[in-house]
Amino acid sequence: MSPLDQVLCAAKQLSDEGRTPTLALIKTKLAVSVAMLTLIQGLQQYKSMNAADKAAIPTRAQLTALAQKPQQLPTNTEQQQRIAQLEQELLTLKTNYQAVINRLTALESASLNASGAEK
Repeated sequence: MSPLDQVLCAAKQLSDEGRTPTLALIKTKLAVSVAMLTLIQGLQQYKSMNAADKAAIPTRAQLTALAQKPQQLPTNTEQQQRIAQLEQELLTLKTNYQAVINRLTALESASLNASGAEK
């Protein structure tokens, strides 16, 4: 969760408690230190929201529950597709790497030949 999201969540929590969100009150609700600029931006954003937007801000409990919810693992087919994609990208990178090595070798040879011809 971003610091701005934390500020909005704290402002909503204060509002739900019947208190008017202020910078000082929001700061006391936050579990981590947040830059003053972010606090101000979050409070201004919260104050400019309509009631529906404010209601859509998740509570700290909802965020905690979301964080604890296990992530859905990709299916075997999705994993196989991702592996195939990564293998193709690796092959492309290897090919490009070899081309760079060949070009570097050619340039070094040309440089050595040119410096030998000058003598």
